[in-house]
Amino acid sequence: MHDVFPGGDPRGDSRAVPDSRGSAGDAWLFGRSWRTPLLIVAAGAVAMMTAACGAERPIAPAASNAPGATAAAARAASPLPSPSPVPTATPLAISGPTFVLIRAPDITAGAHLNFQGQGFLAGEQAAVSIEDAQGAVEASLDPATISRDGNLDEVSIVLPDGIGRGDHVLHVSGATSGRTARAKFTVRIITPKISLDTYSAKSNHTFGFSGSGFAPREQVDVRLGGLGGAPLASFQSDAQGDVTAQDVPLPLIQAGDYLLYFVGEQSQTPVSVGFNVQGFSPWVVLDTYSAAPYSMMGFTGQDFVPGEEVEVYLGRRSGKPLIRLAADVNGQFAVKNAFNLPDLAHGDQQLLFVGHQSGAEITAKFVVLPFSPSLQLTNYAGRPGTLIAFTGDGWARGETLHAYIGEGRNQVATFQADVTGAFNAAGGFRLPIGTIAGGVPLAIRGDTSQAEVTLWYQALELKPSAELTAYKGPPGTVVSFTGRSFAGGERVRVHLRDRGGPELASTVASEDGTIEHVSSYPIDGNWGDDIHFVLVGDDSHAEGATDFKIANPEN
Repeated sequence: MHDVFPGGDPRGDSRAVPDSRGSAGDAWLFGRSWRTPLLIVAAGAVAMMTAACGAERPIAPAASNAPGATAAAARAASPLPSPSPVPTATPLAISGPTFVLIRAPDITAGAHLNFQGQGFLAGEQAAVSIEDAQGAVEASLDPATISRDGNLDEVSIVLPDGIGRGDHVLHVSGATSGRTARAKFTVRIITPKISLDTYSAKSNHTFGFSGSGFAPREQVDVRLGGLGGAPLASFQSDAQGDVTAQDVPLPLIQAGDYLLYFVGEQSQTPVSVGFNVQGFSPWVVLDTYSAAPYSMMGFTGQDFVPGEEVEVYLGRRSGKPLIRLAADVNGQFAVKNAFNLPDLAHGDQQLLFVGHQSGAEITAKFVVLPFSPSLQLTNYAGRPGTLIAFTGDGWARGETLHAYIGEGRNQVATFQADVTGAFNAAGGFRLPIGTIAGGVPLAIRGDTSQAEVTLWYQALELKPSAELTAYKGPPGTVVSFTGRSFAGGERVRVHLRDRGGPELASTVASEDGTIEHVSSYPIDGNWGDDIHFVLVGDDSHAEGATDFKIANPEN
């Protein structure tokens, strides 16, 4: 490409335009240094041309007899008046060659292109365009205004987005003078640069990055592990080829070292950055590791896959889980009072947490404390046959309880706790006949709670006694019978003379083994007779005896 000089002489590359002294350096200085010699040469040439014309000036012709010659000669010889001054057009103020210079002809996409020019018409508008190597217009820029001295003062532009890498031509053309100049520049390839906000993260999390050196306003794809498949995300660079992004999502992948690729869709220059994908190591903390029966359980979890569903099982992974929950965006969860412990035998237990996406199974062991139930008796002492019942709370809900008596643990009753694990005056039984007087153990054991509580009952000795409403009197005296210390609830029979004698009356003893005012019996006999009565318990076979004397009561 050549600059255009006056007269049409090509002078070679516009970046080394010679002045009248043959120096290429002065052409870059847009002052007066290159003009003065050129003007002097031009003035000398005009003077030389003027001198040559004066030496060849023609001599006036001789007089002629031809018609009109005398008059013409007379006119030539006669002096003429000076003509009035006539205005003439101002010549174009152009001197020197026309060219344009680019300060840095090798630039990168998105960089500024700075250029200057000279040799145009003062004050004219100049069209500015960018052409490809074949001369086709790639972009038209804003027109430039030529200064009063014919210079194109330095202009700085950002290359339009459509100007790709390779060789291009800057073309400046004066609109009035028609003078043009071209200068070549090259858009160089640069390798984009990427900086991550973190170089290690867990899968299903996000990261951010900043980059530079991409083509202006191109889409930059972010890929993981290779250049195939769909990108993780795409972001547009700005006018300078810079790109910044946050929250680039990582997929759920195996832990390990990967390469992140950043590829501009136009520049197609991939940049790779090493990236470590961390694995998940879920863990769980329980609110308590020593739980009372039926207590509320809570827990906290960390380092699960963000958003993954977690199932919680009691004991082992089978059946329906106790609870389902979801980790938050940070892979965490915290649940207070998640559920009540069901009926559990005391001892070691465990909760199993199963993550659906991570596949993690975390076991959290804890201890269920023994039940600590309370127990009371409706009475604490009595003779055989006395009714005894139980009152208590803190047992397993609705469980079956068994009552045992004595060292031999003879079962005497079975009953149920209510839905709260309590009972009142339940499991009643009578102290067995034949229980030896003294302390007797009474124990309650629960089927579910496996709890057992033992209380001591004082068994009293059976020593029945018999009483009459009168102890002497004349024949025909009517008496009734009272008995004490029989077995509670047993039937007591009244016999005449001995336990094999005629039965006079019978009744059931009270809970404390007492009968009172049983029947009425007229005493038959003779004066001086001693009538013997025997009261016998059906169950205890214990007997109490008393006598009536037929006599004058006054004696």
